[in-house]
Amino acid sequence: MISTPPNKTEFISNENGEFRMRIYSSEYIQKNGEIYRVSKSGYLFLIEFAEHLQKPWISLSFEKERKFQKRKALAIGLKKSHIPSYERRTYKKRMGLIGVHS
Repeated sequence: MISTPPNKTEFISNENGEFRMRIYSSEYIQKNGEIYRVSKSGYLFLIEFAEHLQKPWISLSFEKERKFQKRKALAIGLKKSHIPSYERRTYKKRMGLIGVHS
């Protein structure tokens, strides 16, 4: 039986190569490509293959949140940059990085 994904996900932190998320009442951590469930006492329990099959939304939530955090960091970095976006686009077009069809 495949369970339905929960509606509530919350990004906690991304420190020391550990990506932490809270999905409803459970806290998960992704470390070295493996996903662990964090118990209330702080112990890590590896999520087994069978649980991945039953709850595929756990890994999908991590992928979605990782992409979002990456886009967010890029947007913040570009906003802090002194180079306007139109100049950035014209430079990329001039260098052939945009608009080239193979």
